[in-house]
Amino acid sequence: MKIFAVLSFFLTVACFAAATSAAEYKSSDIYMIDGDTVSVGPERVRVRLVGFDTPETRNAKCTYEKNLGNLATTRARTLVKAAGRVDLLLLPGKDKYGRHLGKVFVRGQNLGEILISEGLARPYSGGRRKGWC
Repeated sequence: MKIFAVLSFFLTVACFAAATSAAEYKSSDIYMIDGDTVSVGPERVRVRLVGFDTPETRNAKCTYEKNLGNLATTRARTLVKAAGRVDLLLLPGKDKYGRHLGKVFVRGQNLGEILISEGLARPYSGGRRKGWC
């Protein structure tokens, strides 16, 4: 079963460049690095979640940003863990840091939209981000 999961994961990653693909993962296979970046599977492939931006946790410019970023990360981790299984929609292309692009759906809801509705993120479609401080 584990071999099937690993092969399925590699097949999913191979589809990144050519087309959009979706796969269901156990929550334990998804690690929320921060509110808008995930690490997927045993290979720890990094995926930048698109459509929203959460405050930085590592290189925050002020205490407010760091605290809100920590809240967003904690909330995202809680939602993913509580769901048991999540859908990861992989999109073509990569960001400027080499991360794959995608969206996570928790119980059918876009994780980014949940975080935006709770004031822990804001819409983002690329380009220069607004500061949080």
